[in-house]
Amino acid sequence: MSETVQLCVLEVGAETYVIDLKRVDEILPAQVPTPVPKAPLFLEGVVKLRGEIVPVVDVRKRLGVAPKVTGTADRRLKRRERLVVCRLGRRRVGFLVDAVTRVVRVDRAELKPAPLTASPGRVPHVLGVCGDPGHLKLMLDLLSLVEESGP
Repeated sequence: MSETVQLCVLEVGAETYVIDLKRVDEILPAQVPTPVPKAPLFLEGVVKLRGEIVPVVDVRKRLGVAPKVTGTADRRLKRRERLVVCRLGRRRVGFLVDAVTRVVRVDRAELKPAPLTASPGRVPHVLGVCGDPGHLKLMLDLLSLVEESGP
């Protein structure tokens, strides 16, 4: 009998990604972060959550993906933006995404290793793949999203 894993499904631009739900502390409406001078381009800034300063990574910028745009619905889409606060070791990091849509359960055996997604010398941002052939979802490597190497 295979172990079941719960995955949080995220929309980033026109793509669908998943992250391990065990890493997620909380999901909040997007907040306007305070910019940090000379920070990497993907670091939107920091926010204060219950007395703790949390860096905010814009996943769209990190992956080089344009925000989801559908013309007149832009304001509605902005309201769907979420700050997914995750624990990475001892620190908490907020990941800004277009939307969080649901939680899915998959058998651990369904998680396949990541394809070769990075060019030489760059860190891949994908840990694995799951889903049906027509609806594959890429599992994001949250640690690689906060490292400065890569795009």
